[in-house]
Amino acid sequence: MSDGRELLPILTVTSGSLRGASFRLGPGLRRIGREDGADVLLDDPKVSRWHATVELAAGRVLLTDTGSTNGTWLNDERLHGHGELRDGDRIRLGNLELRFFDPGAAATDRLGTYRDMLGPPAPPPGPPAPAVAGAPAAAAGALAAPTQLIGTPAGRSRRMLLMISGCAVLAGGMAWAYLVLG
Repeated sequence: MSDGRELLPILTVTSGSLRGASFRLGPGLRRIGREDGADVLLDDPKVSRWHATVELAAGRVLLTDTGSTNGTWLNDERLHGHGELRDGDRIRLGNLELRFFDPGAAATDRLGTYRDMLGPPAPPPGPPAPAVAGAPAAAAGALAAPTQLIGTPAGRSRRMLLMISGCAVLAGGMAWAYLVLG
């Protein structure tokens, strides 16, 4: 789990009448239920007014059933007490299934793909290297740091391509999950 807002965990409804609704989970205790005032408001008759809680604390995300009538299910097992959520976990509350996404728990470096495309890391800061006689000026360090290239129009094009590619992969994965698991 990460402290950056864009890396906060998300609960996304994957089945039922609210399919597609997403809830970003901030730090602290969040209530899940169908009563007004719930942090994650799920309008389903089989969801209790205060069905469960989810708490982000000390790098962990805990899901707790609060004595709901129909129970809280984590990865097809009824939850007794609380369970720790991990990226990709499935949660069932009443007629709804939710998926837990934790972008901050990714096993890879978020910028690794950029670094791979941009080549070796920049040399440490210091006086500029002398130009080599007969070498073009661009070869003397035009790609001094990956962040410099990302800020250029070419860098924005690469970012856009990576973003579109990532969205296509995500959409394909979600379609596969829907067809196989749905």
